[in-house]
Amino acid sequence: MYSRKYIIILIYIILVLTIFLFKPSMMFDHNGNIKHFGYNNENNMSSLLSIEIVLPLLIIISYILYLALQLII
Repeated sequence: MYSRKYIIILIYIILVLTIFLFKPSMMFDHNGNIKHFGYNNENNMSSLLSIEIVLPLLIIISYILYLALQLII
């Protein structure tokens, strides 16, 4: 049986790859560059929901997904 941390890391990598493949417009600009955290009306290179905020949240989400899968299986 695989260790809990390996499964959580695998779920995290899948979530991160999904974000970087689809490149949502709230985190990336039209050229594919990452928007940084902040609020600026002059240019659109800043966002309140940036990848810098989402990546740590994905770790928590992947752990919760693991716990939910463990309850189902």
